Amino acid sequence: MTLISPRPAGRPADPVLKATRRDDPETVLRIAGRFRTGGPGTAAIELRAGHINDSFVVSSAAGSRFLLQRINGHVFPNPGQVMANIVRITRHLEHRLGPASARRRLTLVPTVDGEMWRETATEGGSADWWRMYELIEDTTTELRASTPEQAFLAAQAFGRFETQLVDLPSPPLHETIPGFHDTLNRFEAFDRALAAARASAAGNDRRRQAIAEIRSVAVHRDLAARLSAAAHDLPRRTVHNDCKISNILFDRTTGEALCVVDLDTTMPGLAAYDFGDMVRSMSHRADEDARETSGARVDPELFTALAQGYLDGSGFLTAAERRSLVDGALVLTLEQAVRFLTDHLDGDVYFRVERPGQNLDRCRVQLALLESLLARDGDLRRIVEGATT
Repeated sequence: MTLISPRPAGRPADPVLKATRRDDPETVLRIAGRFRTGGPGTAAIELRAGHINDSFVVSSAAGSRFLLQRINGHVFPNPGQVMANIVRITRHLEHRLGPASARRRLTLVPTVDGEMWRETATEGGSADWWRMYELIEDTTTELRASTPEQAFLAAQAFGRFETQLVDLPSPPLHETIPGFHDTLNRFEAFDRALAAARASAAGNDRRRQAIAEIRSVAVHRDLAARLSAAAHDLPRRTVHNDCKISNILFDRTTGEALCVVDLDTTMPGLAAYDFGDMVRSMSHRADEDARETSGARVDPELFTALAQGYLDGSGFLTAAERRSLVDGALVLTLEQAVRFLTDHLDGDVYFRVERPGQNLDRCRVQLALLESLLARDGDLRRIVEGATT
């Protein structure tokens, strides 16, 4: 969610900025002109980084830059609830951290009418929902944790984010995607996708490509209920629900983890969800989109750094929550594999893809990581226990 900055040699490249393709710059600038940017827009560049929303870096004549986003209405059928949550979160963080903390939190830019989002009509008669943030300059994002130190900082930042929201006033945030981490429900969606794939020629082709992966998720299906079975001992928290390192802005000069971004799925959930997401995305050396899975093995140093960083940032966790963290890693890795596999069977309708078979490759990376996590289950539990004391 930030403009990409030059990077030291030898580090993984950030997602690149490309000229807009589905939206011409004039249209994007016209929409940006409905927000209080301090002057007319002069340039719009698409940020092709995320799987879900469409993002554009907009420059204004006044010299400021902003992040304009169109909320994906297919993924978020109630954008009003998404934005109501984000307004509450950003205002709470501003109050908690103070007005001088602008680089450590997201700041929404209101429309010229004083609203926090803009709704536009499409040619098909539906509506697009747009929002704008102030761009946090001199920051960069990462695609994966390149060092244990970086993994520690990212996990610590997510833990602090949860800590900062512990005292978010009632009522609870909206569930922007109901059942988002209901892994049993994700398997039911997979079952439906598999049945539908068998009923069409194109679907059968996709199913045949994924025979090994279909068998693998079936073998591990019993894991899906592990967190829900323990839910009575685990308090509901306000959690991020998408704890990838790419959702942290790092200071370009110092490398400090500044700001947690991509708040669309921040809502009630379990701490194990967030730790599990960190492990499945940051505890190994493989790219999520890798065509082969040799790097999808848990790295004990990265895992240790994640456990230490998260527990350092989230001092509010109960003993039962700490015991659930490794289960969260197992369940969330399996869940993400099932989600990628389901989208492959459905014809790639949820996650953005750039090539055929990309969701299936993503599934394979998650399944390889799951096997590695299961093989080291006892070691990982001892690491978390050691990080707690």
